[in-house]
Amino acid sequence: MAQDKQGKLSGTLTDSSLKPLAYATVSLYKTGQLATAVKTTYTNLKGSFRLTADTGKYQLTISHTVFGDATTPVLIKSGDNEVTGLMLTASVHLLQNITVTSKKPLVEQGDDKLTYNVENDPAAKSESASDILRKTPLVTVDGDGNVQVNGQSNFKILLNGRETSMFAMNTKDALKNFPGAVISKIEVITAPSAKYDAEGVGGLINIITKKKVIGYNGYLSSYFSSLGNYGESMTLNVKAGKFGLTGYAGASGSAGNIAGRSMSETTPYVATVFTKRTLNGERLNNNFGGYGNLEVSYEIDSFNTISLYGSTGSYHFKSLLNQTITTERGSQPTETSLFNFENRSENPNSTIGSDFIRKYRNPDKELDFRFNGQFSKNNGFNNSFQDNPGQDRYVSNTSKSQNHEYTFQVDYAQPLKVKQKLETGVKAIMRSASSNFQSLLKYNSTDSYKANPANTDLFNYHQEVYSVYASYNTMLAKKYSTRLGLRAEHTDISGNFLSSKTLVEQHYTNLVPNVLVTRRFSGSYTLTASYNLRLQRPYITNLNPFVNNNDSLNISYGNPNLGPQILHAVSIQNRFTKGKLFAAVTLNGSYTNSMIVQFASFNKSTGVTSYTSANIGKETQLGLSTNLNTPLNDKINVGLNALVRYNHIENTQNVLQQKEGLSGSASANFYYKIIGQFTISGSGGISRSPYALINTSSTLGFYQVNFGYKFMHEKLSVTMNVNNFHSRYIDFRSVTEDPNFRIVSDNFNAYRVIYFGATYNFGKLKENVSKKKGVTNDDLVQ
Repeated sequence: MAQDKQGKLSGTLTDSSLKPLAYATVSLYKTGQLATAVKTTYTNLKGSFRLTADTGKYQLTISHTVFGDATTPVLIKSGDNEVTGLMLTASVHLLQNITVTSKKPLVEQGDDKLTYNVENDPAAKSESASDILRKTPLVTVDGDGNVQVNGQSNFKILLNGRETSMFAMNTKDALKNFPGAVISKIEVITAPSAKYDAEGVGGLINIITKKKVIGYNGYLSSYFSSLGNYGESMTLNVKAGKFGLTGYAGASGSAGNIAGRSMSETTPYVATVFTKRTLNGERLNNNFGGYGNLEVSYEIDSFNTISLYGSTGSYHFKSLLNQTITTERGSQPTETSLFNFENRSENPNSTIGSDFIRKYRNPDKELDFRFNGQFSKNNGFNNSFQDNPGQDRYVSNTSKSQNHEYTFQVDYAQPLKVKQKLETGVKAIMRSASSNFQSLLKYNSTDSYKANPANTDLFNYHQEVYSVYASYNTMLAKKYSTRLGLRAEHTDISGNFLSSKTLVEQHYTNLVPNVLVTRRFSGSYTLTASYNLRLQRPYITNLNPFVNNNDSLNISYGNPNLGPQILHAVSIQNRFTKGKLFAAVTLNGSYTNSMIVQFASFNKSTGVTSYTSANIGKETQLGLSTNLNTPLNDKINVGLNALVRYNHIENTQNVLQQKEGLSGSASANFYYKIIGQFTISGSGGISRSPYALINTSSTLGFYQVNFGYKFMHEKLSVTMNVNNFHSRYIDFRSVTEDPNFRIVSDNFNAYRVIYFGATYNFGKLKENVSKKKGVTNDDLVQ
């Protein structure tokens, strides 16, 4: 009788040329319950599939990387049932009653990551990656472009699933220069599996670019703004037989100087050489960035693919600051002096790599060999002049650093019994970095500069990380799924200051567990819980002891004795999906007692404020976030995101130095298709960073409205994006305070801006070219 209640379903899938399609995913859903598949299988080399299920009405969904998803209703009766006429083509209209569904919600959330589908954001074509991240849940971007993930400033950015030197050295500027028109989606991975490196305490951001073709396709994009910003980019994708090629290139920057203003006020609480010191003046910024990327893949046969990739880029930034220094000395007359500061940085970078991927007849079984090499430089040139009432001061500081990084990685995935899989792998990262810094000083314009021996040195740094991991995935009792992982990482560090003959040496091993449990209560409601241990190794810019002393009373330097930060993170997520409605409520918690924090100290005898970093932070964070995305009708879609966070942070060496309070963010977005090809969309919100040890940032708001229209059968799209039109400038305020002093810093940045953009798409059908996954080194403090 039980056998009479089941039936067998079979079919054969072909493309438009009637060629069988192998390795297509075939999923069977109960009618009206499309959240969880009842059965899933794959087509074989002949394009055929066969599965067994209870009798009844179902929806059969077929997906393939070469084509869009397709669905068709089926009725399973007892005995054998066959579906005929299953054909996938790249046109909008498929055969019989099969329809393609390609429109995704703006925000999607999985068990361990959240996805922002940039392709469905019309405003993104004239925005930078930094602008788009400001709208991405779990990510905050302040008025100066500094990014935090899950309330943490230490995280890692991947490009198409792999590490790249493009974002390694100067993340903030690289994101500001990376065009949104290139991006397909952004993944925020908050609970990485053991396959990922343990580093990145806040998680990972994976920026995925557009690369879909059969034959060829691409786009040309251009934008400019009322402030003089511009961006030009292009992409070309080609697939011919077994060869696939993806390339993109672009440039962006500012056509002229963008004006702003900076002010800093220091008030000592103890007796010192002044009672108040204020710097106030105009700031002019100018930047330029260029980049290029090329990857080629070759399908040796149905199971083996090899790919080669490379990228290059360079970012240049220049800032001119002209300030007046007002120094109050109690009963003595107030002194006024001038401070002129020129800051210039150059960040050239390049990446090369290769992947070999071996597939098997079971599509869940896979063996990968990967190599990645990164080469980058971070050069800074700072010149300043202080016109003091007594003695003038001229300083010329130069810091040149370079980094070479090589990664070798092997990953293997082996299916076990039904709905079980084991993943394991090994990895080696070898980093070699150097920093050559020099400080020159003189007190008269006619004199020659003289080197400051105390601030001139050559620093060599070597780091090797060896790791091995295993991750086990299984499904329990149909409604439960678990992921258990363990990663072991051993780190060797050696550093050498040649002039001062100072040695730095560290050796340590970390065991990194992670657990993810998923409970599916129904086809629409899912609950997940996870635990992750994350760590963060310091980068050379944090270790470099070079002293930036252009302002004689405000200096900063690195700490060569920094160790890794270790963080424990837990998360509980409730996820609800019904049709196109998506809603999630997530509770996050984290704890660390080795936090790398920047702190300031005040020398009351000289009045000098010094900034550096150390492993002296202990922090507890709790956060509650909500995400909602839903269509109101066929023309209007809305999204809401909110995060409330509590954190308590204290200095482990000074219990009197601690902060706690509430922070978070809230944002909303909408999309309205008015008529034909004319659309209006927009977004807005507010954000506040978590409390830092001695630094408090102000709450910032943003909003933008985008008008878009498509021509020439939707090949040409034009946009006008209006941002923050109520105010010309935004005040990014930061307050640093301890028992000895208080510093209030205000940076007034250009805020009101209008972008005009155009994008032209060309080419033919769609297919994913790239089949590699790439090396991911997600482990360094930015």
